[in-house]
Order: sequence, then structure tokens, then C-alpha cells
Amino acid sequence: MAQAGTVTVLGGGNVTPAKRLIMMGFKPKNVQPISELSVGDLVKDITTKYYGSPIIWVIADKNHAGYPPNSVTLLSKYILTLKCWDAKEPKNSNSSRQKYGNNRYLYSNIRQWLNSAAAAGAWYIEQHNADAPPTSENVWEGRNEYYAEAGFQNDFSENFRNALLSTSLTVVKPNYDGGGTETVVDKVFLLSTTEVGLADEEGYAEGSKLALFSDNTSRQAYVTASCVSNSEYTEQNLRPGWLWRWWLRTPNAPGFAGLRCVLTSGAASTREAYVGRKGVRPACNLPSSILVSDTPDTDGAYIIQWRDN
Repeated sequence: MAQAGTVTVLGGGNVTPAKRLIMMGFKPKNVQPISELSVGDLVKDITTKYYGSPIIWVIADKNHAGYPPNSVTLLSKYILTLKCWDAKEPKNSNSSRQKYGNNRYLYSNIRQWLNSAAAAGAWYIEQHNADAPPTSENVWEGRNEYYAEAGFQNDFSENFRNALLSTSLTVVKPNYDGGGTETVVDKVFLLSTTEVGLADEEGYAEGSKLALFSDNTSRQAYVTASCVSNSEYTEQNLRPGWLWRWWLRTPNAPGFAGLRCVLTSGAASTREAYVGRKGVRPACNLPSSILVSDTPDTDGAYIIQWRDN
């Protein structure tokens, strides 16, 4: 019986996806399916970049429950940039959201930016009547605005963008907006408290824990040199290769503007949405059939091998 996903070729016989790729020009001794790698291994596509450098991803899980079938979950190994989660909303009827931003992930600036490949200054589209872009006027102390920046996926390779899998995500809805949970569908996303092994918000599980996370140490993350050099926020402890704090998608449900984040210790904390000194670690899902090199490069990362490599 043929394997699932096989095709029958002229003249008889079945060809698996991996063999089909080899027939299209891949060298079997140089490649392996990404699914053969282990949780914690590093991966990169040399033509998918942010701040001009290839993004190094860590495998956070494989065939994770609730994620697309036959997928591998990637998380940026490092904190790539410091940005606000959502800008102040001066037109919002809620005074806290006027001053500190909106903590509903569905409408967040960061969610829209992560899922955009638009050119500089073209990624932002108003998501609700009181929405506002992350301009210098709408972010904490005018630092790390990103309204004029290109969408996060703008410097991704076409191959990588096309391979991204749409993922259904459970998100806690702030009590002010009705409470409970809602579902969003994204190709690039922030992780939840549940997914990184921290406490569920208001007793609601936002997915399930990813295999990468086991304790505070597993949640710690370091900033890249380009993250530091591109930040308008400066601090003695913000240095290349140092631990830093990073955003989650989970709101502080009883509040109006607060979000959960991970501290340098790996523990949880809360910060207002408009604050641009927290880090961003995007996550995504790729098909498990994608091929990578059989040995890592000097960064310790296995290189994704596209058909046109």
C-alpha cells in the first residue's frame, strides 16, 4: 500500500514526497526532513531576514496539539526587536486604553505587523473605530515606534512566506470586551502563557504547553546585536547577548491595557501595551516535509533547502 502523500508515476510505482523532491534536484546525502530534527535544534532560511540578518529559529515542538497536522513549530531563538504591543488609542472611550493601548490581541498592532509583508509605512490598517498606529505620539516616551517600518515578513523569502501554515490560536478576551476566549487565525504569532508553561489566564488554557518549555530557564531569551542597535530605548542592561524581557499574546484579563510578558528570570510579569521596551519573539508553523541540511552551519543552525537553492 502506498504511503500517505505518495503519487503514482508513469510506468507504475509510488513516489513519496521526499523522493519526489530528490527527483527534482535535491541531493539526498545533503538533506533531511525538518521533522527529523529535535526540539531545541536551530533552523534558518538564509534568505528570510529581519534587520538584514537571517532569522535563527528554534524548534519549539513537532505535531503540537491544536496546530496544523504534520507541522513543525518554530520560535525565534533570540529577541529580534523591541516594540510596543499596541499603541495608545486617543479616540477610545476607555480612558486606560486612551493612555496605554488596547490589550485585545485580535486588534493589536503587533499582530497586524507580524502578519504583514507590506512595504515601509504600508502595513497598518485600522482594525476598529478607535484604533491608532504605533507612531511616536502613541508609544511610550515616543520610543520604538514602528508605523513607518515595513511589515515583519517584508524581507522573508517568497518560499518561506508561502510555506507558513495558517494556525488557529486561542486567545483570552479581556473582561472589558466580554471575557472568555476567542480564536484568531495567523501565520506568525506571539505565544501564550499556557504555551510557554506559565499559568493560564483566568483559568482559560490558550492552547497547550510547547515541548521546548519546562522551567524558567527554558523561557529566558537574549537580544541580538541588531535588536539593541535599532532600539531607541537604551539601558545599561540592554546589550547584545544579554537576557531581556519579551511579550506574550495573553492579556491581563481584568485590566484594559496590560499584557503578560516573560521576565529575564523566565517568570511572568505584566506591562502596558504601549510600552516599547519589551521584546518580540515571533512563532510560526511549517510543514514537516520541508528539507534542511544534514549538518548545522557555524551558527549551529540547519539550513532550509528550497527547490531553487
